[in-house]
Amino acid sequence: MKPRKPIRDDEIDTLLARRYRDTTPEFEARWVALRRDLRQTPVRRRWSWSGGTAWIALGAAVAALLVVASFDLRRVPPPAIEPSPALAELFAMESVLSRGSALLDAENREALLHLPAPAPAQRL
Repeated sequence: MKPRKPIRDDEIDTLLARRYRDTTPEFEARWVALRRDLRQTPVRRRWSWSGGTAWIALGAAVAALLVVASFDLRRVPPPAIEPSPALAELFAMESVLSRGSALLDAENREALLHLPAPAPAQRL
C-alpha cells in the first residue's frame, strides 16, 4: 500500500465550500444549469387509458346506464287509496294501545309485578 499524500488546508476549504460533495466544479455547474432548466419548463402531463383509469371509466359508464335503464318514464305513481278495513282496524288498535305506553317504563312494570292477583271466580 502506498502512502497517501497529506491533504492541504486549501483543498479541505474547497471541499467544504462545495454544495455537492465529491464532485467537480464542472459537474456542479452543469447540475445547477440542468435544475434551472427543469424548474422553468412546465411538466407536461400526458393522460392515458392505462392502469385503472379505463376500468373506472367503464364502471362509471355502466353505472350510469343502469341508473337510466332503471327509470321507467311511462310509470305514474298510483293514486292514493283508502286503507283496507283490516288496516283501519290496526290503526285504531294502535291509537288505543299507545295510551298504555307508560306501562313500558321499568319502574311501572316492577310495580305491576308486585300487585296481588285477583282470586278466580268460584263456580256454583
